[in-house]
Amino acid sequence: MRKLAATLIAIAALACDSDSGQHGPFDYLFSTPTGRFLQVSSYDTTGGNRDRLEIAAGATAALLDIAGPGVIQRIWITVSSSDPHYLRRIALEMYWDGESEPSVSVPLGDFFGNGFDKRHYASLLMGVSSGGFYCYVPMPFRERARIVVRNGTGREIDAFYYHIGLVQVEGLPRDVPTFHARWNRDIRTDTDEPHEVIAAVGSGRFIGMSMNAESYRDNLEFLDGDEFFYVDGEFRGQGTGTEDYFNGGWYFQHGEFEAPFHGVVVKDDTLGRIAAYRWHVLDPIAFEDSIRIELEHGQDNVEVADYATVAYWYQTEPHAAFPALQPPNERRTLGVKVAPGATLTNDMNVRTSGDVRILTGVVPRPDRYEVLVYPRGGPSLGTAHYGLASRLPVSIDLNAVDSNDVLEPVSLGVTSASQAVEVELSPAGAPLPAAVELRPVRNWATEWNVVGPWPNPRTLGTELSAAVDSSYAPEKDPAITASYSSPWSDRVRWKRASASPDGQIRLNPHFTPNEWVAAYAQAFLYSPVEQEATLLFGADDAHVLWVNGDRVSERQGRHISRADELEVTVPLLAGWNRVLLKVADLDGGWAFQMRVADPGGVYRWAANP
Repeated sequence: MRKLAATLIAIAALACDSDSGQHGPFDYLFSTPTGRFLQVSSYDTTGGNRDRLEIAAGATAALLDIAGPGVIQRIWITVSSSDPHYLRRIALEMYWDGESEPSVSVPLGDFFGNGFDKRHYASLLMGVSSGGFYCYVPMPFRERARIVVRNGTGREIDAFYYHIGLVQVEGLPRDVPTFHARWNRDIRTDTDEPHEVIAAVGSGRFIGMSMNAESYRDNLEFLDGDEFFYVDGEFRGQGTGTEDYFNGGWYFQHGEFEAPFHGVVVKDDTLGRIAAYRWHVLDPIAFEDSIRIELEHGQDNVEVADYATVAYWYQTEPHAAFPALQPPNERRTLGVKVAPGATLTNDMNVRTSGDVRILTGVVPRPDRYEVLVYPRGGPSLGTAHYGLASRLPVSIDLNAVDSNDVLEPVSLGVTSASQAVEVELSPAGAPLPAAVELRPVRNWATEWNVVGPWPNPRTLGTELSAAVDSSYAPEKDPAITASYSSPWSDRVRWKRASASPDGQIRLNPHFTPNEWVAAYAQAFLYSPVEQEATLLFGADDAHVLWVNGDRVSERQGRHISRADELEVTVPLLAGWNRVLLKVADLDGGWAFQMRVADPGGVYRWAANP
């Protein structure tokens, strides 16, 4: 480790000092040898060409078991497996100096930076070079080094090739720190707790992190989360966004790249998937008694994503025992994604009546819902029947290659509900589904009248919209036949705007200028009787909402228009009700969407009643 650090310092200095006696950054290559080189590999000891291990299902194979002292300098591995999930279901473990708990416990693919798939990338310390996994992280040991691989694929590994290069030395300091790597996965970040990367107790240096994260909404908004550093019991700062920590920017706007100390191995906008790495070789984080690093999943931990990180560090022993790796089948990458709004079965009330199990899901509000189930499949499970009360059940084939597979969601139809929905499963012995989704039937207000723009002047250092507290002409006279003056035109009139399929009214195309401005939108909501209703909407950025002239909602700040993000209960008159919305834009996107919760199907929207 010291030699590596000295080499990197020499590279950075470029050996500029001609009086130092150093002729170049690689002078150590012809210095006096300090150790005895040894390579341990899977070569065929009979002299044949079967230079590989064949590892039975569920078996463990020792790659290295050697007395110390010494330093591992290089590990190279390549694998042939018929299991499409072998990167996660094969695990590496490393033990130093006779310890019973591993200092390294990581799935194979994640250890080398990418648990999603095997593709070429090359960093200074670790990578995948045209089919081979490699690692140049030095790993010292004093008494013994043991490296094992565990085959959790459920089938034989056809070929496991490896080289381990090391030097045997005369001695190492008693307090030499040893290498550690821990995999931690939060498969579904549906709480407001950040993801934990490392929580180590002892003295050492944090040298790097790899992250494999995937959104359940197939976007990259989880990257809005920051990293937090706690060293020796003190808060030591945080970042400005996950991609910034990995030395990228704007959601890695130019895609995948590889550099010596940082890179993005996978960027998949369709799946919302990122695999990235950063090595703290030139900026290791020293700690005397403890270190904790956390990653937010989105701004304020609001995004539901699958986070799997590997922390790499050195520390003096003993180290705190790691939580055991999840069973191999639970380590697989996501297949079918359970929607963020679905309720996991563990969070539902389940009761048995005869040969039927009944799952009860609580609805967020009275409304109409499409009910979907996410069945769990497995080998030879046959057929199960799901249904809503008083309806014909839907038959679902549960047969799947792997046990506990989450299958594609199946719709059981649409129902109105005020408090809860019950789903019936038979036979009672069939596996419970992974989740039940009560998806609101969103009948958007699709036709609006819009008018503008008016000023929303920018104030540096804040994301407040001045237009929220400014009163413009449409607030005083919202008649859709009216015309108004604005700073950009002597006469602006209401014009029609239609929603896209997701209910969004996108305002940018309708107005010039369309940044740091505000506009108004107006539509009419019909109610057959005088009653209360629940309006559900989203707005980008700030907004003010009036119903029949009463100000019922407002919000400041920078936001994205999200379906049903905002909820307000309003009194409606019998007949047509005027809904007036002011939307103030900062910069970038500018949109809104709105609907009404309608369990009885009695409401209607119109742009001009």
